Amino acid sequence: MISSSKKTLGLFTKPSIFEKGIGALLPEAYKNFYKEWKELEPQAVHYVPEEGKWKRNEITGQVTPIQNRPIPLIWPKEHNEQLWGGEGVVQGFQSRGKYKRRIPHFWVPVLRRSVVYSEILDKYISVIVTDRTINLINANYGFDHYLLKTPACDLKSLLALRLKRRILKELLNECPAYVKHSEKYECVLAEYKKYLTKVSLIPYVFFHHISSRW
Repeated sequence: MISSSKKTLGLFTKPSIFEKGIGALLPEAYKNFYKEWKELEPQAVHYVPEEGKWKRNEITGQVTPIQNRPIPLIWPKEHNEQLWGGEGVVQGFQSRGKYKRRIPHFWVPVLRRSVVYSEILDKYISVIVTDRTINLINANYGFDHYLLKTPACDLKSLLALRLKRRILKELLNECPAYVKHSEKYECVLAEYKKYLTKVSLIPYVFFHHISSRW
C-alpha cells in the first residue's frame, strides 16, 4: 500500500471540510451533494470546449496544445432569486475603435420576467430568467424535467435548488396537488416517478437547512 506521503511527494495537503470536525460525521449523501454543487465542473456556457489534447493550424501547420480553461464568471447575489441557466457576468475589455484604448466592460445576461409551469406542483411561477433557461426548459420538455435532470452545479442559484427540493418532496408524497387516482394524477405520477430512483431527496433536506441561514 502506498503511503499518503508518497502520493503527495511529501507535501502537506490541507484537509477538506469533510475530513475534519463535524463535516466528517455527515452522511455520504450530504457529501456527494456538496461535491456536485460546489466541486463538480459545470457545463461550458460561455466558451466551446475542444476535444483532444492537440490541434494543428490548417494554414501554418503549427501544433498547439488544447487548453479548455473556463472563463471566470461573476454571480451577483440577485442571481440566487432568479434562474440564469448556468450563465454569469463576464468581465473583460472592449475595443471601441482602432485607435482607441481598450476599456473595461461587463457582459451581463439578458434578463426578462417570464412564467414557468410546474406540472408536479400544478402551479405557474413568475420568475426572472434568461433565454438560455427557456431553451433548456424546452429542450427537456418541461420545467420539472429540467430541474430534475440538471445537476446542482449547473442550476447554480438557490431558487432553483429550493424548487427542485420542493418538487422532489411533492413527488415523494405522490403529488398531493392532484386528486388521487384521477386520470391526471396517474399520468403525472407515471411520468415523473422514475426520478425518485435517480435523485435522492436526502441531500436537498441538508441544503434546505444550510440555505435557510443565508
